[in-house]
Amino acid sequence: MRIAKKGVIVLVTVRKRSEEFDKAKLKKSMKKAGAKEAHARKVADKIAGKVKEGTKTVEIWRWVIVELKPLDPKAAEAYRSYRRKMKKKPKSY
Repeated sequence: MRIAKKGVIVLVTVRKRSEEFDKAKLKKSMKKAGAKEAHARKVADKIAGKVKEGTKTVEIWRWVIVELKPLDPKAAEAYRSYRRKMKKKPKSY
């Protein structure tokens, strides 16, 4: 893991690659799943408050589903389904 700049939250992903948390990227992914702008913004804001250094991507994914489901069940299911598809996708070489 690389050392983070002061004030920047670094996530640890399953592939052991670290990257900075990006609230805009999270919001965009929820919108692609069909969430309304207001719902995506509300969930992204709430999750941004939970993320700490070392938070795993899978934890954020679970939080999104839990927070989005009461606001927009269809978008929450689409978000969950997309993650499942990506896990089954063969690695490219």
